[in-house]
Amino acid sequence: MRWLIQLGGLAVLVAVVAAAWFLLDVDDADQQAAGQAGSSPAVPVELHEARFGTVEYTVEAVGSTLARESVDVVAEVAGRITRIGFEEGQRVAREDVLFELDRSREEAELREAIAQRDDAQTKLRRARALRQDGDVPQSQVDELVTTLDSAEARVAVARIRLEERTIRAPFDGVTGLREISAGAYVTPGTRLTTLDDLEVVRLDFAVPERFLAGLQPGLRVRAHNVAFGDQGFDGLVTRVGSRVDPVSRSVRVQAEIPNQDGRLRSGMFMTARLVLGERDDAVLIPEEALLSEGARVYAYLVTDDRARRVEVTTGQRRQGMVEILEGVSQGDLVVTAGLQRLRDGAVVNVVNREADNGRLADGSIAR
Repeated sequence: MRWLIQLGGLAVLVAVVAAAWFLLDVDDADQQAAGQAGSSPAVPVELHEARFGTVEYTVEAVGSTLARESVDVVAEVAGRITRIGFEEGQRVAREDVLFELDRSREEAELREAIAQRDDAQTKLRRARALRQDGDVPQSQVDELVTTLDSAEARVAVARIRLEERTIRAPFDGVTGLREISAGAYVTPGTRLTTLDDLEVVRLDFAVPERFLAGLQPGLRVRAHNVAFGDQGFDGLVTRVGSRVDPVSRSVRVQAEIPNQDGRLRSGMFMTARLVLGERDDAVLIPEEALLSEGARVYAYLVTDDRARRVEVTTGQRRQGMVEILEGVSQGDLVVTAGLQRLRDGAVVNVVNREADNGRLADGSIAR
């Protein structure tokens, strides 16, 4: 008898649970039907008006700096260094003395050559005077003329040998580190120091051949180096190579950058941005207005408080803005915040609209 009572209680409990489940299911259905019958709440968004702006069409490249003029200062003859006429890193002018080699022997040879020339001149004058009286044959005068020419040539050679003992700056520039000290014996070809003209530096870099049609002297270049952080150095393209490298399929380009303060040195690694052209009527919108799905890019336009998704084609980017080539026109209102909850055709609530004059908080006009 007792088990019948327990079985009856269990049956009542099951009936209660089934009734509760039925009531909940009906309530959910009613709520879904009510939600379908009513309108979805407006999605809060922020808008930005697409505007015309200027964009630059650029090529990014890497390169190295070169001095406008650069030489290794070497000894032309053998000898011992007797004087060094500069300090390392000093700016020198053309023809300034950099090194002097021992010149005592060359000075003696020059004095000897001058004495022989003077003697030949004296003998020739006497012979010409005697020739007028007929005491000296013309052949002797001609021989003395030849002797004088040879003596003058020996004087010229002696002067050149003496001048070779003095090493001068071939152009205005900045000297490098000394490779030798005073008193050192050097041989022909020994590198003594370097000399660089850094008033203007050349930036040497390569550009892919697909940009060849737009390359020409006068294009603007902005270069950066990690040593100077965000500071850029502006220059102009001065030379475009006449050949395309068959391996890298690139063309060599050189630009000149003013460097009066001397901060740039030869051999520095630089990143360069070459400006091939620019447009001042490009349609620009903020980058945050874009949604990417695979290879496609979309944006939401708002008209009469309703969103419409459009596919766009992008171009250049600059300072948080992106150029739109297709899909958005100047004056269109694009959604910049609230994109995650939007669907095509959704009703929106513009939260950055000022009620008094219909303008957006960023200065755009809300339509």
